[in-house]
Amino acid sequence: MRYLVRRPLCTLVLFIAAAVWVIPFPASAQAQRDRLRTDKSGQIQGQFLGLKQAVELALEKHPLLQAANANRKAAEARTEQTRSLYYPQIYANFATASGVAGINPRFVTPAGSMVRQNLSQYTGGVIASQRLYDFGFTRDLVESSDLAARAFEQDVNAQRALVIVNVQRAYLNSLKQRRLVAIAEDTVRERGVIRSQVETLYRQQLKSKLDLDLVEVELTNAEAALVRARNNLKASFAELNRAMGIAGPDDYVLEDVPIEVIQQQPLDTLIASSLSHPELKRAQEQARSAEAKLRATRKQYLPTINAVASAGDFQTFDTDRAERTGGWWAASAVLSFPLFTGFLIENQVREASAQQIAAEATVSNIEQALTQQVTNAYLDTVTFAQQIKLAEEQVKTAQEALQLARQRYKLGLGSIVEVTQSEVALTGAQTRLAEAQYDYKIAEVTLAYAAGTLSIPDTLSVPPGMAP
Repeated sequence: MRYLVRRPLCTLVLFIAAAVWVIPFPASAQAQRDRLRTDKSGQIQGQFLGLKQAVELALEKHPLLQAANANRKAAEARTEQTRSLYYPQIYANFATASGVAGINPRFVTPAGSMVRQNLSQYTGGVIASQRLYDFGFTRDLVESSDLAARAFEQDVNAQRALVIVNVQRAYLNSLKQRRLVAIAEDTVRERGVIRSQVETLYRQQLKSKLDLDLVEVELTNAEAALVRARNNLKASFAELNRAMGIAGPDDYVLEDVPIEVIQQQPLDTLIASSLSHPELKRAQEQARSAEAKLRATRKQYLPTINAVASAGDFQTFDTDRAERTGGWWAASAVLSFPLFTGFLIENQVREASAQQIAAEATVSNIEQALTQQVTNAYLDTVTFAQQIKLAEEQVKTAQEALQLARQRYKLGLGSIVEVTQSEVALTGAQTRLAEAQYDYKIAEVTLAYAAGTLSIPDTLSVPPGMAP
């Protein structure tokens, strides 16, 4: 008889516990505040910024590109300065003198006394010189300057590619941080609901204070993780502004970028493609420029032939003296041969030779660096692609484990520890999946940059959910 009474009573208690778990109870004040913050953060706030829009803004505003373009123009001007040696150099001169034109030392007292009155003399003319032949010195010097200017053109392309990849990586990192904020907000919301349910069960003396304390601890951990995630999101926006080279706002509404694992080209093909990287082309042009400069420097040992011509007029304004005045002209050819320059040419040759060696070493170093970057980025894409598959399986398993733990807790077959551990496992799996997905996309962009195939992304610069 006692057994028959106790069994219905236990059944009734389990039924009430299950009903309490299923029926949504009002959340606590803290959970409601968290939910309010979550709803507000889910709204569209800040200025919308699409990926293509961010790249275009960086290409227009970034100081690195402005400096690179200015250096390119300066290099082009230096080339024209060197090319001026092909043209005649013409100068106009004008001189005047007033005073005693001369003295007569034959007069003893006083010595050097004046023998004539002051004179005013004026002369003016034009002198022109033209380099006729210098054994290719000017040609090699112009070639060196022209190759240096082309190197700065490649530097503009290299800086452009660097700006594009930095903006894309910063943008993807902001998307990752935004996804982590969403996961943290969902975790706080879910744990707030569980806390309210367990608190209600505790007040009805159906659960222990230990269960409520454990849920409180996990809720506090989730709130702390949410604070860190939101701060990281703010920091990622600051990094994005820095990548664009602007002082932009601290909040953006970003567009979603599709994350799709694709089959990459073979590693050997990607490494061969990296040989067209603008940074490598810049180094190659600089090496050729250094080689041409070395040839020009060595030709300074050879003679130079110049033609010089001058013409002018001379006038003396003296009413008491009749001096011969009038125009004049002269023409000559000059052969200049360096006999001794204080070891100037020798050290210039040494400098140019050392610069050529350094330029060639820079080319080899960049080739090796690009090969390493391509290899590392390729392996990163492979690694993150595999991690995405594993993380997807982990999320699925963690979701099933959480559902099972909740059912066991409802029926009194499990503890709250199982539920909290399952929630922690699910949050960790979702976090790893989000990180793997966006890290894969960042590695994909980095691989395109290292392989020299990076371009402006073709995405819609409109807010999510709106028609273009």
